[in-house]
Amino acid sequence: MKNIKATSEILSVYNNMLAKADKLTDEKLRDEALAEAEKYKNGFDWSDVIFYEDGKAGVKNVLGEILVPAKFDKIAFTYCYFVKNMPYIVINHGNFGMVKSDGSGEMLAPCEYHEIAPLIYYGCFIVMADDYWGLINSNGQIVAPVEHDDIQILEDQFAVFRKDDKKGLYAFENDVYVSPEYDDIKHDDIDEPIKFIRDGKTFYIDTEGNVYDDAEDSEHLLLGVQSDPV
Repeated sequence: MKNIKATSEILSVYNNMLAKADKLTDEKLRDEALAEAEKYKNGFDWSDVIFYEDGKAGVKNVLGEILVPAKFDKIAFTYCYFVKNMPYIVINHGNFGMVKSDGSGEMLAPCEYHEIAPLIYYGCFIVMADDYWGLINSNGQIVAPVEHDDIQILEDQFAVFRKDDKKGLYAFENDVYVSPEYDDIKHDDIDEPIKFIRDGKTFYIDTEGNVYDDAEDSEHLLLGVQSDPV
């Protein structure tokens, strides 16, 4: 159990281990040195810490640097020292919002949502208000409006929405939002374009959001399941 909090001295040792490993020209020795550095790092607790001032909550990193000033009712959860530039989810008056983690206290999304959940890998956040779902990015910008009945995050790096029995999609990598106006979305064919079906007709959408009725009309269509690169 990692119950020893990391310190600036421990961070310095870890950084020195990484620097020495990086200078090694032998790949095997370098990998071994990096593994040893990782093992050393993993022996300590790097979690950010919630602190309180005048009954309000804020966040400091393990070195004591303020990431979020103490002006919120609650902090939804904490990251660790090595998670950089990810906004913090905060709660005021029972509503969720999002704030920069640079100590400025600048709000990226006001405390007006009923739920916010991070998708760290994608750099996005699921948001919910009045039982409707949407997505915002790490800058607080709405990338999928909060008007969907349901949202499903798929491993293929996109989200599928449902509204009034129609389906839509958001592609994380391409930052493309497709409004829920299709009867079905077929995304299971490996390395094949996603098929958007409406009134029995199949449509295709490219990485710029343009719609086509023929897959041959664009070389940059949104793809469904993708095989691992060789």
